Amino acid sequence: MKKFSTSLFILLFAAVCSGYAQGVEWGLKAGLQMTQFMGSDFEGVLATSSSRIPEKISSKGGSTFGYTLGGYVRSTENVFLQGELLVSIKGAQLERLSTSTKTSVQYGQLDIPFSIGYKHNQFEISGGPLLSLQLFENGTLKEFLSQYSNTPLSFSPYKSYAFGYHAGIGANFNKLGVNLRYLASIQPVSDMYISYTTAGSDPQLRESLFQQNFGSLQLAISYRLSK
Repeated sequence: MKKFSTSLFILLFAAVCSGYAQGVEWGLKAGLQMTQFMGSDFEGVLATSSSRIPEKISSKGGSTFGYTLGGYVRSTENVFLQGELLVSIKGAQLERLSTSTKTSVQYGQLDIPFSIGYKHNQFEISGGPLLSLQLFENGTLKEFLSQYSNTPLSFSPYKSYAFGYHAGIGANFNKLGVNLRYLASIQPVSDMYISYTTAGSDPQLRESLFQQNFGSLQLAISYRLSK
């Protein structure tokens, strides 16, 4: 599935280049973004807890700042097609509701947005599908979830890819462009069950679902390298 998805987006890039061979521009793109998890709270028991009382952990603890860097190819018509390859640093904050303690997590993805848009004079609006491929993580989420699991995690809690969407507005000034958009996954970037054992005279093994999508608000600047 991952190979098929990557191939599909490569073909879309090729379509932009070949279908508009006489009117194509390309350049670099970089920006800042605020990202957070979007999912339900999950329940677990700290492995070091003597009471074995389940507690709730919220994925809505807050947003974290990150950045994105890459390049783009687009047609030059008023109704345009655009493809991008962006290395994006994303993150989120998890909060223990019992203590209000927050833990920041960070991960990196290769974002491949494909856009159809309309521009009038220097202003434009665009949107389309998004493919995010997992690149790396800092290990914080794995360590955090391991605290609530009967056995420490031996694998990455992140999925290898996720489909999503994006939409935004922008303005172009000669070779420079400014773009503000929202990106989100419609598939989870993390999807797993956490097993824990309850306290009492009749301990029970329970599972809690940790399933998170991401949402990101991104402000980026592009620089056109083509003439």
